[in-house]
Amino acid sequence: MKDGEQIPPPPNSKQHLPVGSLVSPPGGNKKPLILIGVLLFLIGGGIFVGSMIGESEEKMSAGEKKVEAPKLKPRPKPRKKEKTTERPDRESEMVELSKENRSDFPDNIGKWVRLQGKVETGNEDGVLEFEEPVGMSGQLVRGSAAHLSGQIVKVIGWMVSEEKIQIEGIFEITTIDPVDLLPPKDIYTIADAEQLIALRNTRATFKGKVGNVRVSGDEKNLFLVFEGESHEFIGSGDINKLKEVEVTEDTLKKLIGKTIKLKGKLSYKKQEKKDRIFINFNDKDAYEILD
Repeated sequence: MKDGEQIPPPPNSKQHLPVGSLVSPPGGNKKPLILIGVLLFLIGGGIFVGSMIGESEEKMSAGEKKVEAPKLKPRPKPRKKEKTTERPDRESEMVELSKENRSDFPDNIGKWVRLQGKVETGNEDGVLEFEEPVGMSGQLVRGSAAHLSGQIVKVIGWMVSEEKIQIEGIFEITTIDPVDLLPPKDIYTIADAEQLIALRNTRATFKGKVGNVRVSGDEKNLFLVFEGESHEFIGSGDINKLKEVEVTEDTLKKLIGKTIKLKGKLSYKKQEKKDRIFINFNDKDAYEILD
């Protein structure tokens, strides 16, 4: 064999190729491992997020099933309206009915009337059941009567029968303060505070015990301050007018501790603590010592 001459491989012999190791040698390139780790992390994260979204959607759909559709408010029942004649222009042309003249009810069927009574119950359908007059009912052509339960009312309406009145609408109904129905008195006391308020701007006689006398803040009036817990009861007199009849602060101070009767015009002032009821007078003859 000459120098430099290669020896051919023997026939039928297999050629061996070099095999590289899959394991990175120490200190070798680690990029493939990092890429594989990142891919595995992304795949795992995607699976986790997908499962969370699935659970959330299941919960939402379960919650949606629990929400009930809002119930529709039932339509109001159609109200039958009785035929009437033309309503009189003046209320004075209508008969006034109440429990006091129940015997007059039959004579006023088919007529416009004024009815006073106490409502036991009223409802959304405009039906009123009266406590007084007993057995009486009313029907509003339009509007609700739910707010009228327990109220004393005056209504203008058409007498359908002896026990039923038809009322056009809520504006034909007036509520009445029970105090306004109290009978008038010759002499009022501190026990009649609510009635005295209702009677403001009218004249009345008040009886009470004088607790103090003082001058008003504007120094225009003398105040007789009566004893009382629920309200401030004050006899108020114009200083200048009282001087003309020889009534001064010293004159009125002699009334402290005495029970007197005082006549005057009533007025009322609402206050934060106690409301004031005034009996206004300008004459010496307006008061009388009782004891």
